Amino acid sequence: MARPFFTVRYGRSAVVLIAFLAISAELDTLFWLQTVHRLEATAQTALTAARENGWKVETTPLHRGGWPFGAWVELNRLNGTHPASAVSSYGAGWAGENIRLGGSWFSLLHAGLPLSLTGHQAARLAVNENVLTVLASGLQIRFRNPENLVFSAPRLQLAFSGRWPDRQFSTQTLSGRLIRFPAASPDATRLGLIAHAATVNGFPLPYGLSSNLRNARLAIALTASQSSPGLSLLDPTSYGRLILQEASATPAPASPDNRITLTGALALPEQNGTLTLTMTHWQELASRLLDRPEIESHLAPDLQATLQKLLQKASGIPGMKERPFSLSMPVVNGQILPDAQAVSALVSQSFRTP
Repeated sequence: MARPFFTVRYGRSAVVLIAFLAISAELDTLFWLQTVHRLEATAQTALTAARENGWKVETTPLHRGGWPFGAWVELNRLNGTHPASAVSSYGAGWAGENIRLGGSWFSLLHAGLPLSLTGHQAARLAVNENVLTVLASGLQIRFRNPENLVFSAPRLQLAFSGRWPDRQFSTQTLSGRLIRFPAASPDATRLGLIAHAATVNGFPLPYGLSSNLRNARLAIALTASQSSPGLSLLDPTSYGRLILQEASATPAPASPDNRITLTGALALPEQNGTLTLTMTHWQELASRLLDRPEIESHLAPDLQATLQKLLQKASGIPGMKERPFSLSMPVVNGQILPDAQAVSALVSQSFRTP
């Protein structure tokens, strides 16, 4: 008895489908094996380079994962330390719970090489007894090429200690880009950073004060020094200048129109130079600051009088609330030195009645 026509067609379709799935699975497996082999080689090269540059690194063995939807290699724990020495002026450390190199097929093919740091991550940098500690969880890094990486983190905590006054603050919804040129010629950009944070909580201010900020942006460039060739990017002696292209934020709870921006440049390692402070819709902020006793007590009487005069003069000029306030300030050994003479010159030049 002959088989029905539809049964024959259904049987052939099933065979074709099974064959297609088998071939796809085999190709996916081969691609996965090749990819994880390259990822393992990249991870081992990075670990070897770190040890050759003075780091003592302890890790769990690499293990593979991701098949069939991607490819990655992971470390469940990494501890690295770099002691300061006669040939290296900085000390550093990093402790991480989980580090994954790789990701889904889509991210590997379209978004560069992803590096995911989950669980608790802690990094520390010590220079001349000044210590910076960074705590993070959920940090995502993507290498577009060896010199260019983008990053994001839902939360990042930073703390200063040692010779610095003990201060700490945190960022929420942080993202940015880091560019690196280790072989840059003197006075060319060796390290550049662009970052944005939705909020910054407890940002340190002079006189032991702090403030919460919104929509914070940072753009800086560090130029190479004469001694930079062969030095680590973490070595402060490898940099000759810090160029502050933009450091801006809106103080909370002020309106978004109230914006504070700092620009300028400093020579390193002396930290001497000039910074320019610009504020928009500044009168409300200035009035609040001058009403705080902890700030007023640190201002010289002549500077207080000049600032009060500035506010009074501005309130009587039509349209002055929309006009930005700008002040250049000298920086000596890392200390900002605003003075009454500079503010007085600003008042006489910029706040004349039309």
